[in-house]
Amino acid sequence: MNQAYMEQLFSLEGQNAVVTGASSGIGRAIAVSLANMGANVALLGRSKKGLALTRDQVQANGGSCEEYIVDISDTDAQRDFFETWMESHKTIDIFVANAGVNIRSELPDATLDDINEMVRTDYIGTLYGMILCSDYMKRQRSGNIVVITSINGVSPLPNQAVYSSIKCALESAMQSLSVSMAEYGVRVNSIAPGCIRTAINDHIFSVEEYRKGKEAEIPMGKIGTPEDIGDAVAAIVSDAFRFMTGNTVIVDGGELKRKKMKQPPLLS
Repeated sequence: MNQAYMEQLFSLEGQNAVVTGASSGIGRAIAVSLANMGANVALLGRSKKGLALTRDQVQANGGSCEEYIVDISDTDAQRDFFETWMESHKTIDIFVANAGVNIRSELPDATLDDINEMVRTDYIGTLYGMILCSDYMKRQRSGNIVVITSINGVSPLPNQAVYSSIKCALESAMQSLSVSMAEYGVRVNSIAPGCIRTAINDHIFSVEEYRKGKEAEIPMGKIGTPEDIGDAVAAIVSDAFRFMTGNTVIVDGGELKRKKMKQPPLLS
């Protein structure tokens, strides 16, 4: 193997990355993966304790990061962060829009408060972050934007109706933005995770019966980990994927595909 070529292809050395929702779960894993590949990562999140844990994990692996308490549903706070960041760092090379909330319910059971919370955070907060960083990347004529959506945005899940519809809308926004930004040398893609076990859903998957039932639905026979998503993000923002934009990378162990049917033995 040509080690020098591999390092050149996947290295993010010297790049500045911003990850929202970096205080836990998938966001933490994304931050760690980017830092492992050499990026200096701005960790954005609402939990000071959670961000500190992410920082410790990044630094334990020799990575570089900075912590910022930012709730993306607060558009003023987002704008202030980007202005502060650009004043001190001058560039933003990678932006990962990961932060979001999920309130499980079928559409007839969704409350207006639930809808407003998810729209304010998952849609408006994410979209505004994409708009802000696009403006800076347009000026520098380079950059990578990755939106973390969900397979539920590709194939809606009935008991997560509002969440699914918002993720679907973000898929559309990603595709639109990718065309707008292509002439400026900025790539825009999304990653749609499947079932990923995190602290948020651990109470569900710690129940053996439910966990095994879910695993049976996934062709690879297992539930994913946050690191599965983190490493995928680090890969697609590297030069290995330099000609890809406007695409959705589905990381779901094959969940959206139909499993093989058991066939009866052939009659002789």
